[in-house]
Amino acid sequence: MINALQIKKANFSDVEGIYNLYNSLSPDDLYMRFFSFKRLSEQDVVNLTKSSKVTLIAVIDSEIVGEISLYDDGEFSLVVKPEHRRKGIGTLLVKSIIEEAKKLGMTKVKFYTLPDNIPMIKIGK
Repeated sequence: MINALQIKKANFSDVEGIYNLYNSLSPDDLYMRFFSFKRLSEQDVVNLTKSSKVTLIAVIDSEIVGEISLYDDGEFSLVVKPEHRRKGIGTLLVKSIIEEAKKLGMTKVKFYTLPDNIPMIKIGK
């Protein structure tokens, strides 16, 4: 676990950092997250955060290293910067978004992933 990790709600000033996070992803990472190889524009990131009910970010030393968004139907999506994976950040983000869902009165959360996305399947369990 990383001691300097901070989980917080994203706001408009975080768009550039989230954009940088998504630009750090490989084509395979993008496919695992979006089921597509498409690179996001900064406007796509704005739309992504606006369309979510809640977006949380994981920050280390003022760098956004993870992002999770919760949508109206209870679906959530998650990404962690490759060099920060396997450190518990994704698990903390999921636990945090579940707490946010409870505060909003949601009784279920869900996610969709590919069968070969073993890390996400493990987090989901």
